[in-house]
Amino acid sequence: MNPLLPLAAALALALPARAAPGIERAAVVVDAARSVGRVNPWVIGGHNLVGYQKGVYGGDWIGATDYGHGMWDPKARRPEPGMVALAREAGMRVARWPGGCGVHAFDWKKTVGPPEARPGQAFGLPEYLRVCEAIGAMPIITLSDYRGDARDAADLVEYLNAPADGSHPWAARRAADGHPKPWGVEWFEYGNESEHGLHYGNDDIGKHRRFTPDEYARNYLAYRAAMRRVDPRVRLGAVVATGFPGLRDWAEPVCRRIGARMDFAIHHCYIPSYSGSDGVPDAPTLFAAAWAAPDQIQDYYDLLNALLRETTGRPDTPIAVTEFNEGFVQEKPVPYRHTLGNAIAVAEMVRVFLRPANHIVMANFWEFPNEYWGAVRGYPWMGQPLVRRPQFYPFALYHAHFGRELLGAKVTCAGYATGGGWGVAPAAGSGSRLRIDATAIRPSAPWHLSEAPGVEQRLAGRTVEAIFGAAAGDVNYYHARVLIPARPLTTYRLSGWVRTEALSGGRGAGFQVGDARGWVVTRSAAVTPDIAGTHGWTRVEADYTTLPDTRSLEVLARRLEGGGPVTGRAWYRDVEVHRMTPRRYPAVPIVSAVASRSADGRRVSVVLVNKRMETIVEATVTLRGFRPARARCWTLEGDAVDATNEERRDRVGVRQRDLGAVAGVVRVALPPHSLTALEVSGVPAARADTRGGASRRQR
Repeated sequence: MNPLLPLAAALALALPARAAPGIERAAVVVDAARSVGRVNPWVIGGHNLVGYQKGVYGGDWIGATDYGHGMWDPKARRPEPGMVALAREAGMRVARWPGGCGVHAFDWKKTVGPPEARPGQAFGLPEYLRVCEAIGAMPIITLSDYRGDARDAADLVEYLNAPADGSHPWAARRAADGHPKPWGVEWFEYGNESEHGLHYGNDDIGKHRRFTPDEYARNYLAYRAAMRRVDPRVRLGAVVATGFPGLRDWAEPVCRRIGARMDFAIHHCYIPSYSGSDGVPDAPTLFAAAWAAPDQIQDYYDLLNALLRETTGRPDTPIAVTEFNEGFVQEKPVPYRHTLGNAIAVAEMVRVFLRPANHIVMANFWEFPNEYWGAVRGYPWMGQPLVRRPQFYPFALYHAHFGRELLGAKVTCAGYATGGGWGVAPAAGSGSRLRIDATAIRPSAPWHLSEAPGVEQRLAGRTVEAIFGAAAGDVNYYHARVLIPARPLTTYRLSGWVRTEALSGGRGAGFQVGDARGWVVTRSAAVTPDIAGTHGWTRVEADYTTLPDTRSLEVLARRLEGGGPVTGRAWYRDVEVHRMTPRRYPAVPIVSAVASRSADGRRVSVVLVNKRMETIVEATVTLRGFRPARARCWTLEGDAVDATNEERRDRVGVRQRDLGAVAGVVRVALPPHSLTALEVSGVPAARADTRGGASRRQR
């Protein structure tokens, strides 16, 4: 039975009526006779389950450590049945734990043994594995990068995979935890977003740290060797990028150092990056930009795959996108991360991840239950109902209606223009290349210095010298400032020169560029790569796009906190910006499509997105090599692109429509800002022709 049918029937009555919008048309052609690859269930069914420790970043959030944010019932000591049912409905096939930046100082050994002996950690490693077992999801475990060592990682593999035969003490602990048989876990990550170092809240390990790429790569190789000595089946992932930075500063040196021994690469995908709480821009403008992003990130995966081919010598090194979502970090006017618009953006990301040429082995949505981002809300044992948020539904629709073989799909339709912003490039017309104005714009006044505790500052002409004394500690240095005039909604490339002398600590010297009102007010800035140790004058760069109301830029001589105590000297000089015309992508197609067929070839499924805000699109779907008989569709829709289910549980939901008998072209109406899963049953044309020929011969 289709798990969405009862819900869809109810929502068909509950969804509000809409004003009659205009109608546009789109043509979709699917080659149903030729598979372009397998549908990866780890891409359409990957999620994060959080289980941090108290006193560690994020571990004090309600329900994090004892309840797994709702996946575990600590009173009954069992997986929460309602959450398990929803995880199955969403097609969860791979589950990542313990998740995110809380793993930097995570000690897995505190999460095993009798629950009463580990207060505040009722949802530990054994409980997580039981939840995976109940759902039918494959576990992937993230190792701490800044706590412990390779021996701890090898002990974890022994706990998980070694036989309890008396010669493996950690396997004996597993057996005592109620699971004598090995769990057989194969997939692990070495760290989480390791390039940005420890966060505050992790100082129980005694210091803040940030790896250099070489340190990280050396550790990765040591961990991998130790783990594979226990179980050679183990696959260990290496962190290569968070977001969409240049590949030169972290990814390239990490990949070159690890080379062919990299089992898989790890990328985290959050775009756009938006934190405004003033309703500017309005939701349609913001989501028009957000929906342009998925096609743009394809360029990044092309570059990353090229780097992996060059450094590993393999044509198809897997990439695991172990966190992805839209980067909406705000609450007003509504939490955009819980809207219909975000659900559509998530579905568009999945479309890109499914592309075989990207070699994405799994994609884990951040994250499934409760927490700040959860696709499902509620704690049943506390008397709270479970609520499906809009971002739950794309996974449920894919799971219920998508087939096993990918098919090629071509869409012909109109496009729309967007000015981009928040990490998204503009898109209009046929697109254009990046252009950089040759004229430099420099500060009109010299550096302004403000008091910096623990730092001696000197100004010589247009050069700032910062001397970090032994008593300075982990300095957050931002106390030398210049202003440069700027235009709104314009991209600038900042460049400047940095020199260092015996600059210690995990973070070095660089520049920050942002709106002149400051980071605290605007939460809008970019930082250059940083220079540590002893280096001669080095040019560093960063690109920054101004806000709609920006009037001037602020450039700071910078040393970010979080790298541990710092000593030494840094010099900063010759700051300038160049106005850029960013690469403009082609206009965004108003309709996107991704298609599949069932294993027996008798069902073709097409997931269609209508990105028009106020317009119905009538799509004609032509299935080449397939003779359709009947068609049905399930549409995720709501009365507004920023509609949520936070106040009213049925404001966004799925409506089912039976399109009846069809022949030739299938026509389906796509409501504004909607996601539709179309199912067409029939037979491959070759089979139909063969049967027809046989009948004629018999006659």
